[in-house]
Amino acid sequence: MTAYDLTVVNESELAHGGPTFAVVAELPEARTAGALSVAWLTQVIHPGNRYTYRWAIEWGFAWSASGTAKDYQWAANGSLPADPASSTQCAVGFDYTGGDFQLKPVTRSPAPNNSQLWVEDSSAIPEPSIQPSSVAVTLNGQPTCVTEAGPNLEHIFTLHPSYYIVAGAFEQGQIIDVAGLTQVQELEYDDGVAALTVVLNDDNTWKVTAGTARDPARR
Repeated sequence: MTAYDLTVVNESELAHGGPTFAVVAELPEARTAGALSVAWLTQVIHPGNRYTYRWAIEWGFAWSASGTAKDYQWAANGSLPADPASSTQCAVGFDYTGGDFQLKPVTRSPAPNNSQLWVEDSSAIPEPSIQPSSVAVTLNGQPTCVTEAGPNLEHIFTLHPSYYIVAGAFEQGQIIDVAGLTQVQELEYDDGVAALTVVLNDDNTWKVTAGTARDPARR
């Protein structure tokens, strides 16, 4: 399993005490199908400091007894592991019984295509106006893409994330519209690149290079 690294260096003068750096793993549905991205990985990094995020591509399903709205902080109330290559783990049913929500494994037919996950809302899921609920795909244990649930809906998540980083006042799990952000930087893990270093410069511009930068104090 490939592991990915992102080293963030704060050379800016933003916010005394340090801004929060938020990494977003945006799935295509967040731009095309009414789903929303969240602040997937977050870390306060003081000026002059650096921090390395590390993750593996491990997918999962999650749900919340709440709806979705920009800037809302989304938190899972339940979860299940996911595997886009498995007919028994690439899809789940989302149900409401006995006054509570539940994810249930289902067998997907036809066979999975190795690049998508499905959530099938049962007819028992309440209308959002009565009891809001939402479902999500997680990456490395943290929610990355969320969408509102409802009776008899099917949700498809395509597992081709585009990675972005932004600095400001963010919280873990905060719902974010990447398209509406300013001074956001895309992070491209292409052509076998598994490690990037991104620097927020003193003029609040970004510089991205492949590989992990060494700490000057350790040279």
